[in-house]
Amino acid sequence: MNYSKKINWSFAAAIMVSVCWLIGDIFVAGFDPNPADYPLFSKTYAGQADLEFATLMLEGSTSRLMFGALIGALTGPLLLPATWLVYQFFKDTQKWYAVSVYWVLLAGAVLSPLGHAGFFYVGEIYKAVYHTDAASHPYLLETGRSFMKMLNIAWGAAIGVLAIGWISFAVCILLNKTLLPRWMALVTPFILTLLIIPLKGFLPLPYSGWVGGAIFNIAYLIFFSSLLFLFRKKLLKEYVMLKRTLA
Repeated sequence: MNYSKKINWSFAAAIMVSVCWLIGDIFVAGFDPNPADYPLFSKTYAGQADLEFATLMLEGSTSRLMFGALIGALTGPLLLPATWLVYQFFKDTQKWYAVSVYWVLLAGAVLSPLGHAGFFYVGEIYKAVYHTDAASHPYLLETGRSFMKMLNIAWGAAIGVLAIGWISFAVCILLNKTLLPRWMALVTPFILTLLIIPLKGFLPLPYSGWVGGAIFNIAYLIFFSSLLFLFRKKLLKEYVMLKRTLA
């Protein structure tokens, strides 16, 4: 497969995985509940569960949460060519900073599916608390705390590694180490996520929940769409010029 086809297929993978994870986030965590509406957690078991997460997915059916978890987790491999695509935008892919950013983003991509899928189990265990007899609640709450611990470790690790990778990539853009103009640093996923967060407060239900649950992957979709429509030809042109120089 020639370089142009690799780039095109990588763009297809990047856009597809961004859309799938955006949909997955909306289905698994696209809610904006008022914890006060659930006194079982906000009052009866106050302090025994993470109130935000305990009430987040109570309105989601099992099939909805399962679909949201699986569409993200099962399309996770598409993050690999998407990450390779980002790597191609470095002016010199042999430099230590280019290789470092690539491997950090790759590690974040590998860590992400587990963190995403973990939301399903947290949602289901707290739904069980809400819909079962009080006699079973101590065990379910303890299990819920274990699931939350697992989710915090898995999702926290993925987000932490990705944050390091994307911030580093944004710095490389600002230092003119990539083929991208400096303003594109604002469109890198982590920075763009911070810019999108305030938007949630201006939206009505259910859109506030959708945006709140899918902020990071909305940023992914905007970022990769920008690369596709604004800089794909530039990347291919630079590759052709490099090949001619080396010929």
